[in-house]
Amino acid sequence: MGRYEVILDLIGKEIKNKTVLDIGCGDGVLSYLLAKRGANVVGIDTSQDAIEFAKKKCKRMNKNLKFIIASVYALPFKDREFDYMVSAEVIEHLEYPEEMTIEIKRVWNQKGKVIITTPIKFAEGPIDKMHFQEFFELGFRKLLERYFENVAIIKSHPLFWLEFQNKVIFQHHFPRYFLNFLSLFFRFNPFNATNGWRYYTLQTAVISK
Repeated sequence: MGRYEVILDLIGKEIKNKTVLDIGCGDGVLSYLLAKRGANVVGIDTSQDAIEFAKKKCKRMNKNLKFIIASVYALPFKDREFDYMVSAEVIEHLEYPEEMTIEIKRVWNQKGKVIITTPIKFAEGPIDKMHFQEFFELGFRKLLERYFENVAIIKSHPLFWLEFQNKVIFQHHFPRYFLNFLSLFFRFNPFNATNGWRYYTLQTAVISK
């Protein structure tokens, strides 16, 4: 859940009856959390397995949450259909990220926000071999500013904590459970920090009208 907290904080709790599109919803966790706040959520993914899993896991919330198989390059929705649009670490997996950006602009009605997260590129080589392309902050901003006027970039998840998590958290159960406890009951997770550090690993674009 940690990687979704930035999006949840930015989108806020006052989204009851708002329409939200979760692009690349995967297992449906983020879609579910948004629907719990009262939003009418549609989660899309190209993976049939992911969509079927999400449907089974979230079947009790079928009134305001649905999942469909769809491509980010051809969103099966009318123009200006959604108030909010979110995409958590999807754009780096796309061969044609600009086409997704065009589709987002088409179906967003500008009443809410568009929130897109992606890892920060540090060097010419890829961070992850599964990524089709990664973005330096400037390149990410330029891509979005071709289509949107108000783009803010927020950096989070300090690089130090990423190293700490890989070497300590995932090697021992207690630190991981302790972090989950802090996140669940106190809404605190050091991995989500957005200031006080020099290097960060995640960038979040917040697009508003």
